[in-house]
Amino acid sequence: MVDNIFSSLMYKKTTGAVLEFVLWCGVCFAALMAMAAFALGKGNVTWILLMLFSIGLGVLMAFCLRGIAIIYSICAFCVINLLVHFSVFVNGYYGGKYSSPWNILLLTLALLLGIAAAACASIQFFSKLQLGRVTAVLALCESALIMFLQVLIYAVGFLGDYSGENMFHRRWLDERGYWIGTLGYWILLAVACVYLCAIFWGPLEKAKSKLPGQAVPVRAVQAGGGVRGGQAAFHPGLQGLQGIYAGRAFYLQGRELMMGSGEGVDIVIRDVYVSRIHCAVRFQASMGYYEILDQSKNGVFFANGTPLPKGVYSPVQRGSVICIGSGGQQFKLL
Repeated sequence: MVDNIFSSLMYKKTTGAVLEFVLWCGVCFAALMAMAAFALGKGNVTWILLMLFSIGLGVLMAFCLRGIAIIYSICAFCVINLLVHFSVFVNGYYGGKYSSPWNILLLTLALLLGIAAAACASIQFFSKLQLGRVTAVLALCESALIMFLQVLIYAVGFLGDYSGENMFHRRWLDERGYWIGTLGYWILLAVACVYLCAIFWGPLEKAKSKLPGQAVPVRAVQAGGGVRGGQAAFHPGLQGLQGIYAGRAFYLQGRELMMGSGEGVDIVIRDVYVSRIHCAVRFQASMGYYEILDQSKNGVFFANGTPLPKGVYSPVQRGSVICIGSGGQQFKLL
């Protein structure tokens, strides 16, 4: 099954799937606003960049490439921030009205925070080090500074009477579509912040795993594993003990497994006690245990009959035997 926000919304129906879809809709709306600003703003190149950035972020989010989407958004905000505010502050726009040392200092600090956040995000998703929370804090601080700089650009021209430089400033903003374009930019900024928090502190916990191998499809193989260096290599997965998959193993390979009797799941179990979308299984490598989300009618329970809570991810230790719908479909967590 292709991992994307639409399949997640259709089959998983979790809080994270709904939130991710809503954020994706926000990115699409921001792209439309950038297009409108480009049409109203006499072809201002700023809105072309914003539109391309929105489209790229929307594509990455649609295919659940969360780590790449984070790195991409941080880097893109750095570039847009530099181009827009450098032209305003450093080049002395309106006769040096904006180019105060404080403004330049804030711009420099925002860029340094963005570079540090992008570096930490790359380390988080492409190495064994865990820098997720550091990445989130740096990116949120960068976003706060960007928002403050944006407010400075607009507030200065609205201090005082509607005459002289202020009048020219307001007309300049109106003629170049800055109101609708900037609103779209702020929407993207808010979406990126919520997306970041949802990944490292919220319901999109699956994105904490590393990127390499995250999108590899599930393989069904005979029970047993490879031997590496004289010791059996550990591969998170499920081994069928009873039922139609007895003697077979399904390895997670860094992703979440969906189980059920309907189409579109990873492990199809044709059983009258198994719901169309029955449950999801994933492995938390940092903690060393599995997590199971029960979305079924007949439930998921241990071999001793103890049921798992419904609608939430429940931690389950390695070696546990779970029953899917009935005792006739049993799997061992490797």
